[in-house]
Amino acid sequence: PVLDRYWTQQYRALGQLTRYADDRLIVCRTRGAAEHARQAVTQVVQNLKLTGHPTKTRIVDVKRAGCELLGFHVHQGRARTSGKLIPLMWPGPKAMKAIRRQIREQTERRGLRGTFTAIVAQLNPIIRGWRTYVRVGHSTTKVQDLDRDVRQRVGPWERARLQRAATAGQLQALLHTSGLESFSARGRCGTRP
Repeated sequence: PVLDRYWTQQYRALGQLTRYADDRLIVCRTRGAAEHARQAVTQVVQNLKLTGHPTKTRIVDVKRAGCELLGFHVHQGRARTSGKLIPLMWPGPKAMKAIRRQIREQTERRGLRGTFTAIVAQLNPIIRGWRTYVRVGHSTTKVQDLDRDVRQRVGPWERARLQRAATAGQLQALLHTSGLESFSARGRCGTRP
């Protein structure tokens, strides 16, 4: 709150401050304004006897490199229909790695004791929670990749558990009737709410 108050009173003309807990992002129009904003924030934080994270506190060009914020990669792009500059965002590499690790943990072959229904019951809350978090922005391609990952992990798991060969069609039918949710649920993920 102290930084927000200082920013509103003295530095608002430099750019737009967005803060969530201890993460903050300042969007400035020019590199000079960004440099001045970084100096101002550093000074306020030092007055509070705190320090900024040495690798996270940096200036980036969102047109070229983008930045990571709260698990999303934020990049500047153009809207397809209007051509206006807009912020694009999708799950960042660290977030994708974390969700893939969760999927892998739930579908490891060491746990073949459970039933397919039990695996679905374990995966669905993970899928639902992640789908809810990334439902905004431009996440469609990323969540479709995750759906493919889940199918590739669950199919061989079920085949090994049954100890028999199953055709791709049989596995697809099993997945369709299993109640296994998908990351890219139409109308609920990858589109603006």
